[in-house]
Amino acid sequence: MSVPRIMFYVQYLLGIGHVRRSSLIVQALCEQGAHVDVIFGGMPVPSMSFGSATMHQLTAVKSADAGFSGLVKADHSLFSDEDKEQRTQALLALCDTIQPDLIVTETYPFGRRQMRFELLPLLEWVKSQPNPPILTASIRDILQRRAIKREQECVDLVQANYQHVLVHGDEKFYPLEKSFPFTDVIADKVSYSGYVCPLLPDDIDDRRRDTIVVSIGGGSVGKEVLNTAIALFKTGFAADKHWLLVTGPNMNSGDKAYFKAQQQDNLQVVDLADDFLKTLSNAYVSISMAGYNTVMDLLLTKVPAVVVPFEGEGETEQLARSEVLAQGKVLQLVKYQDLNVETLKNAINNTLACAAESVDINSQGATESARLLIEWATPRSVQVEQGIVDV
Repeated sequence: MSVPRIMFYVQYLLGIGHVRRSSLIVQALCEQGAHVDVIFGGMPVPSMSFGSATMHQLTAVKSADAGFSGLVKADHSLFSDEDKEQRTQALLALCDTIQPDLIVTETYPFGRRQMRFELLPLLEWVKSQPNPPILTASIRDILQRRAIKREQECVDLVQANYQHVLVHGDEKFYPLEKSFPFTDVIADKVSYSGYVCPLLPDDIDDRRRDTIVVSIGGGSVGKEVLNTAIALFKTGFAADKHWLLVTGPNMNSGDKAYFKAQQQDNLQVVDLADDFLKTLSNAYVSISMAGYNTVMDLLLTKVPAVVVPFEGEGETEQLARSEVLAQGKVLQLVKYQDLNVETLKNAINNTLACAAESVDINSQGATESARLLIEWATPRSVQVEQGIVDV
């Protein structure tokens, strides 16, 4: 049986949620028998496993700031035009070597415009091949709203280059058209995988729900959530509980040192929880932002939760997801501009006082994504193996 070769392009610029979602899909692809090459363009994230996939690290870049004003390298130096050209050539050389049956571009063209310098040449490379690989865009459930011109540009790129758009969400819970009005134009290319979620740990002990877990994802943004939690802790609130603050691996060293200095007997500060899902499963209450992966963890573990969605620079995705769940009484929402000791305390008390409603969503997104990608890649893989087409 032919083994399809899938190339998975992953580039995060600020938060690491995209990496976690991609890692779960790649693990499922490997488990289902695909040969996967991950093209990784961000700073390494040691806590994320891509299973048995072959990793290819491009020169690492990240956003210069939360406003996505530009790209910088690991040492914060400018990512120059020369750097862009070198990275583009490295990417195209990998394409020539790998000769994939299917290419996944995570987020692009629905985002990652900063990476057009290499992704547009990638699309041209695909077109130039005698038997082009299948192109698939991998996107989260809710897209950031853009200007109409930008959204039309995205549609044009999909129509001209992509065979599939794989939405990692549940159409019954949050259809793509709610955040992307042009969905009807590309509806024939859209498939839903369900939400990409990890497996719940087996050893959950409800008797140990004694920890208030405060987390902010990767840590590039959101430190005000930690500051407010510390201020609330210092008032003596929930003094009989253990407080765990998770700064995230990408917080700058100065801020990490500040938060580490706040530690005391029942207030612990860590960069990363060893097993975050298990930590949440055993938590008394969770205080967090509202990224895709964090919210999926909250829904899986059913921990009483307060979310403070990131809204910087016109970001709407986390707020949109939070509002749906808050309206359904699944969790408590505090808007970032309203965050203070009193609003946080009230939200915690409210989430503890009311039994949260459950939400019925498809959480098999990793397995289903892998199944669909292999299904789409296999016909080309078989043709290549049988010598019907050249590569």
